[in-house]
Parts: sequence; C-alpha cells; structure tokens
Amino acid sequence: MSYALETKKRKFHRVLESLTRPLNGESSPKLTSASSAPSLEHAPSAKRARLSGLGDGDFPSVRKKTFQPARPSSSNSSSSFSPRPSFVPWDRDRFLERLETFRRVDRWSPKPSAINEVEWAKRGWVCSDVSRVTCAGGCGGSVVVKLPDELDELDGYDSEKIQERKEVRTKLVNEYANLVIQGHGENCPWRNKGCDATIHRLPLANPDTAISGLQTRYSHLLKMADKLPSLVDLQLPEHWDLQAIISVLPLEGFQGLESQVETTDTQPPAGGDESQQRELQTSTHPEPAVNESAFVLAFFGWDSVADGAVGLAGCGACFRRLGLWMYKPRQEGKSSAHDPLDVVNEHMEYCPWINGKTQSGTGKPSEKMEGLRSGWELLAQGLKVKHLRYIRSTEPIGSRAGSEAPSVGDSVAEETSDDTKKAKDREWWAKIRRMRQVLNVKSPKPKT
Repeated sequence: MSYALETKKRKFHRVLESLTRPLNGESSPKLTSASSAPSLEHAPSAKRARLSGLGDGDFPSVRKKTFQPARPSSSNSSSSFSPRPSFVPWDRDRFLERLETFRRVDRWSPKPSAINEVEWAKRGWVCSDVSRVTCAGGCGGSVVVKLPDELDELDGYDSEKIQERKEVRTKLVNEYANLVIQGHGENCPWRNKGCDATIHRLPLANPDTAISGLQTRYSHLLKMADKLPSLVDLQLPEHWDLQAIISVLPLEGFQGLESQVETTDTQPPAGGDESQQRELQTSTHPEPAVNESAFVLAFFGWDSVADGAVGLAGCGACFRRLGLWMYKPRQEGKSSAHDPLDVVNEHMEYCPWINGKTQSGTGKPSEKMEGLRSGWELLAQGLKVKHLRYIRSTEPIGSRAGSEAPSVGDSVAEETSDDTKKAKDREWWAKIRRMRQVLNVKSPKPKT
C-alpha cells in the first residue's frame, strides 16, 4: 500500500473517530504516541510539522470552533453601540426635548418671533449656555444671541436715537434669522432641512385621544388638590361656560377619579357595625363631583410638575411653569397677593394651546388668525362631538329619525311581522320596475 493511500485512510479513520467520540473526550481512548510516531517519521517535513501541531484530541475542539457561531463580546458590544441619531426633524418628542433646553430664564430671555426658541429648536439647536445655542447634531456650530434692550425701556433718548436703535435691532434680528440656518456646518444636515410647521401641533384631532389626555392631566392635578387655587382666583376666557363643558363630560372618567383620590386619603376605621361603616362612608364620600379648579387647569393644558410635591404646574408644549402658591391666599377670608391666574395668557405666545396658527401647522404668514382654532378650542369641540356620539348611540331609533320614522309600536310590529317585510319588498321592487319603464326609451320598429 502506498504512503499517500495509507495517510488518507489514517486521516479518514481519525475523522470518523472524532465524530463518534463524546465532546468531553472522557470515555474515548487516545492513541498512544508509539502508534503515531511511525507515521510522523516517514512523513515529509511540511506534513510532519502540520500533523505534530494537531493531535488526535484536537479534532473535537476544531469541530467546535468550526460550527460554533461567533458571539460578540461585552467589549465589542459596548464599542459597537451607536447613540440615537441626532437628525430627526420628523420626531416631535426630540423637538420638545430641544425646546425644553430654552426653559431656564437665567439662560434664555424672550426673543422676537423670527428668532424665538421655537425657530432655533426646529433647526436642531439647543440652549447650552447663557444666550448661546449649539447644534444638537454635533457639527460644532454655536451662536451667541444677544439683542439690545427694548425700545420702551429707553427713556430719556431723543427720537433719532430711538430710531437708530430700532434699525440696529431689526438688522440684528435679520442676521440671527439667517444664522438659524447658516450657523450650522457646511455638511450638517440641519443646514438643509429643519422641522416643518406641524411639529408643534397637539394631538387633538381624535376626540378620544384629546379626552384621554385631559383625564391624565386632571388625575395628576387631583393629587395636589390642596395646593390648587380656588376657582375665584382663576381668570377664564370670555364666553367660556364651565358648567356647559362639565355637563358634556364623560363622567365615568372624571367623577371616578375624584372618589378614588378621596378613598385613598381617608379609610374607614376597622371594626364596628357594618351600618355604621356604611353611614361613615356616605358622609365622608358624598356624590362624587368634578374638582373645578383642577379641571380648569387641565382643560387649558396645565399639568403637575414633579408629581405636585412642590406645588408647580407646567405646560408640556411651551414648558412654562407656575408656582401655584402665589395665587392662594395666605389666610382664609383674604385675597391673594397676586392677580388672578390667567389660565390662557400665562402660556407662551407661541404655545399651541392658545395659538391657533401653531396648532393649525400651516405656517402661512398671510393666514387669518380668526379662522384658526387653538388647542383648548379644539378640546371643547372634541368634548361636544363625543357627547353627541354618546347621545346618538343611546337614544331610540324613532326619536332619532324624527317625523320620517314610524312610532315605536309600529316599528316593533313591523320587525316581528314577516308579511309586512315581504309587502315592503314587493312595493320597493314595483317602484324600481316603474322607474325602469319610464327611463327605458323604445327603439323604432324596423321597416319591412
């Protein structure tokens, strides 16, 4: 037998032995060095080096490494982890995150509408320092936004000085408006595209979604009911009827929350007669009603901040914050030291809760504000639509159809009588046949 054939057979038997041998290699005997030594002596130098480096017991390990899938180590997984993308002009949550960086009054002061915080946030800027904005995409762009004082504060200046200051301020606003776009790096994607006008719009088109958000804000404010100002300390918009809005509320979603909060705060004493406990519960928890102060604040977009622990209310769209303790009297029977809390005008002027142009999302400068509805107006409309749907789903068919519908007794009789249904069907088909006869034009008879 030739040496090449013998080597092939030896390799073939080794492979068979490694396939049938257990992976731990405890029960399979190993070949002795004496049996393997002759094959290494007569083998060429290149094969001898290759065979000496790979023993019989190495085949299972090679087989393991060959068929075992590669798994990334912890270091590779951490290094391969990439942060979330920074250029997401369609993401409303990321836009609100950038807008919230302008909330601190010690860093950012109100600016004209062309260069206010909304315009900077729409183009990917965040407030990083005092009057300084930085690109959130990491292009290195940074702009310091500083304007001269308002003209109303320049007392004692002549008209020429005021006009000159006004022109300087206008030119600076135009320059900063260009830097909103041009301040980014040349390769920064925020330079080419920003958020559209609908990014700040509140999700109030669906009445169910709008009412669900109202219930959430109302439940949060109920937890700090003792810190809320009274209804007389709240300034409401004209021609807005609170009782009319409450009358169309889905009561199962608001009155139940009031009773749940009261139940968690006050528990009946254990023991005693059941009748006494029932009387105590009825006296402690009367017919649940809507907390008007909490409802008004929630209706106009206000929510609790930090679970209401510090008595702060805030808006999730313009990030305005209110200290409710300023609008509560320190002693009973006395008025508060501040003016009533204006639930509408305390929002920022660009807030979609009060700004119809922002809520519409059209962005047309020539569009009239009178025809646009703000967020709280759309919420009131959604409550009315929900109430009308509820009425139509609960009222009987006869009262809904009006004079064209038969009475309840007749409708019941018709539904139970098959003969009446068949007669109606025959009459209906007869009308169709008569209409076909009227509309059918007879062709002239052919000449013989």
